[in-house]
Amino acid sequence: MDKNKIWSEFLKIIKNNVSEVAYQTWFTPFYIHEIDEDSSIIYLSTKDTVVINFIPRYLSMCEETFEKILNKKYKVIAKLENEYENRESARKISVRKTFGDENIFNPRMNFSNFVVGNNNKLAFAASLAVAESPSEAYNPLFLYGGSGLGKTHLMQAIGIHATLNHPEINILYVSSEMFTNEFINALKENKMSKFKNKYRKVDILLIDDIQFLENKTETQEEFFHTFNSLYENNKQIVISSDRPAKKLKTLDDRLTSRFLWNMSADLQPADFETRMAILQKKAENAGLDYTDDVRDVCTFIASKITDNIRELEGTLNRVIGASNLLHEKIDLDLARRALQELVNSDENGLEPERIKNIVASYYGIRVADMDSKKRNANIAFPRQVAIYLCRQYTSLSLSKIGMIFGGRDHSTVVHSCDRIQKLEYKDNSFKEDLKILVEKINDN
Repeated sequence: MDKNKIWSEFLKIIKNNVSEVAYQTWFTPFYIHEIDEDSSIIYLSTKDTVVINFIPRYLSMCEETFEKILNKKYKVIAKLENEYENRESARKISVRKTFGDENIFNPRMNFSNFVVGNNNKLAFAASLAVAESPSEAYNPLFLYGGSGLGKTHLMQAIGIHATLNHPEINILYVSSEMFTNEFINALKENKMSKFKNKYRKVDILLIDDIQFLENKTETQEEFFHTFNSLYENNKQIVISSDRPAKKLKTLDDRLTSRFLWNMSADLQPADFETRMAILQKKAENAGLDYTDDVRDVCTFIASKITDNIRELEGTLNRVIGASNLLHEKIDLDLARRALQELVNSDENGLEPERIKNIVASYYGIRVADMDSKKRNANIAFPRQVAIYLCRQYTSLSLSKIGMIFGGRDHSTVVHSCDRIQKLEYKDNSFKEDLKILVEKINDN
């Protein structure tokens, strides 16, 4: 099969279906890296980091076009050239299903690309243990945390690692929404035995966003029996949720109690140091040299995006994209122009990370300590001071401030502000400390 001829034919068809600008910008930088007939996958490659971030919107068009040319359905995966250099990391990871179709994990979502910090250390360790020894480490494993904190990354990493190290086992990765839709279709088409075989014959079931089963009584009942069948047969179950199991109020108690049978691990918003590490890794994966200018951009983004890792990475992608499109070097000036809404969102207040850094330095603790669950006085008091100053000198809401300090609730923020405010009035020594901190903040 001549890849060049196929690609040439592909480009002819695409050119007639999109604008000239879209054709030149998003399609011509690619070429076919490999056609995997066994897995029915076509791998596209490019050097351009910008088009990699935009091509997903055209993937369905690409798949339809290749089907016209080859009279066969192919899944299209697009990656940067350097991602193919290490054959092991670029290896196609397929998920065996009892229906016989194939699902593909995103090879970028592996354990080596997951940045570990105090906010996710337990969840990472438990996930790796499960991937290394399915059904022997933690079963079930229940991962929970807010949107964009890395739950899906860990779920996919488990699947990738387990497939590489246990190629003989069957793995199924689905969302609870997909489980629901397939259950409804099976009922309508009288194919329940086929549905049950699919879900109850796997060795590892990874089910994402279990909260979407709330208020779906029949689907919950079916998942309850699926869970029992897998567990009784010593099969690994991994579940993710946007909140702790006990807070899934409209989910059957029989299910939530089972979710807590073994390991439950949460993912919290990343502290400043972890956000910087994530951005540095992202920059290096994009082929950037980690210069002072790039570090300044990462610091700027990390101080603005505090509670969503997905948004954190997407924001850096926007700066990289602006750099390529405008042919300008990546620096703080470019970042401020490319991310104007972030600049405007806090133009009347100071950056909370700056306040945290100043207070932490003054009291001789680490910024990460403020985000931790430690309650000893030498950490709790500076944390309260920083919370109070963030309330006074930024426009952030109580809940937002709580999220910045390790996911604390708004009542904790209120208590901290009340305590520091009272202390300011009656303790002259502390009032002087506070005055020095405010001066440092204003100087910065």
